[in-house]
Amino acid sequence: MNEIERYLDRLSARLRGSGADVSRVLAETEEHLRDAVRDGVADGLTEEDAARRAVTRFGSPWAVARRFGGRPAWVLIAPELARLVPSAAAGLVAIGVSGVLAQVLGWLFGPAFVAGDLPWVRYTPQRCAELGHPAHGCLDAVVRDHFGEVVGGRVAAGVLGLLVLGGYALVRRRLGAARVTPMPGVLPVAGTALYGVATAVLLIDGMNLATAGGAHAGSGQCWSAGVVALVMFLAYARTLYREHFSRSTA
Repeated sequence: MNEIERYLDRLSARLRGSGADVSRVLAETEEHLRDAVRDGVADGLTEEDAARRAVTRFGSPWAVARRFGGRPAWVLIAPELARLVPSAAAGLVAIGVSGVLAQVLGWLFGPAFVAGDLPWVRYTPQRCAELGHPAHGCLDAVVRDHFGEVVGGRVAAGVLGLLVLGGYALVRRRLGAARVTPMPGVLPVAGTALYGVATAVLLIDGMNLATAGGAHAGSGQCWSAGVVALVMFLAYARTLYREHFSRSTA
């Protein structure tokens, strides 16, 4: 599906009225866009770049639909929200993967590497009493309890993400891929920025914890999340490069 076909599909989802009226608007829009593409090619652009320029200049499907009598607001918003679902679910799965990685780090270096506290942190008698004063002491009980929360919470988020992705795939199959396709251009930029910042913050926090408290200050909690955030950053950055920069240098 090329740029113009994707645009027409998104516009069609936002138009209302009789079938004849919708068909007329789509036909007129397509004719205008095809003419603009021919003009762009005549100006020296590739057909793909000319189509992208034509779509950008014509206006967003939302704005065009409003001019011709668009659908109610919730109908317009729903497709945009649907396009965010796979990215949000992938983020949940990434959290789940970080939970698995945290579990592995706990096996290798001990729970305190993932869920420990800085040396000067103290726990109240009430907190120790809640954990039942285990044989290894209050500190060990708190660390193990926190370790279970870190791993369990992240893995639960990952399972939820997998369920959402499964539901999304089912809906996509029933409605057709064209109805719920990912948002072009926007998500790679947002994902690269979001995961880039998350990677920097998490890895810096991990280094600070390791420097201040050593191997038992819980730096593994940041390392496990930071590594996964870095992988997501690289994946989004690769998509961003392919969609924007590689085309401009081709």
